[in-house]
Amino acid sequence: MKLYLAGIKSYQLDLGIECKAFSDPRLERTIQGIKRDHNEPERRKRTHLTRGHLLKILTCLAPHSYENRVIRAAFTLAFAGFLRVGEFTYKEADRELGPSFGKWYLTKRSIQIHQNDTYMELNLPASKTDPFRKGIKLTIAASYDTGCPVQAMRALLDMDNHRPDHAPLFCLGKFSQQAFTREHVVARLQELAIIAGLGQGNWNGHSFRRGAATWAAEVGISENEIQTLGRWRSDAYKVYIEFSRKERISLSKRFQRSLPSRRVT
Repeated sequence: MKLYLAGIKSYQLDLGIECKAFSDPRLERTIQGIKRDHNEPERRKRTHLTRGHLLKILTCLAPHSYENRVIRAAFTLAFAGFLRVGEFTYKEADRELGPSFGKWYLTKRSIQIHQNDTYMELNLPASKTDPFRKGIKLTIAASYDTGCPVQAMRALLDMDNHRPDHAPLFCLGKFSQQAFTREHVVARLQELAIIAGLGQGNWNGHSFRRGAATWAAEVGISENEIQTLGRWRSDAYKVYIEFSRKERISLSKRFQRSLPSRRVT
């Protein structure tokens, strides 16, 4: 309901209409009353893709196939860059934008690899946190292992030199160049997860971003740093971080055994 109201407010702002009604406390109380009177819809459980999962999936990809190089580059970039699925996929109809395609979606010129492949820069032309499309530049370092996003991108670009710089960064088919859609990404992720022995799970477009946040917390990256890496403006990223049963048990033990730092009266 709040999303619908936000949409109406945005539309009214575009029309120059006064929007004071949306900050009226009576509206908030009305929404709270509706929530109490109606059960909250059950949230879909999504399986997060940690780096361990990613490495297992990548071992299932033959290195010389063009299609597999596209998937390897896309998956490693999505994970390392905390990308939303809509930030690296597009629909066939989007190709009709012509020269304006690069103002909305990734093209080959969106990637710049520097200093002997030690890191690369990704220019996001548009994203959820950049509504005015000023562009966001992400710096992604090489990891020099199976999941290295820089090496994966270099391997793809070396095989992809037949396409111009303004072409989409990812496509299906070396010469047919079909759209790299959200549906294809999710289908391949689900398929590879099963082949890698990770089970069916609820793999979807959010698995990359959710998994990146979870993995970052597991390896000890601070909350502020996770927020920076994922480009979150609020603490919404916290709902992405998931803890295993073993981690929750360990956390509960540590909580109960810890001594107070000051006297409690």
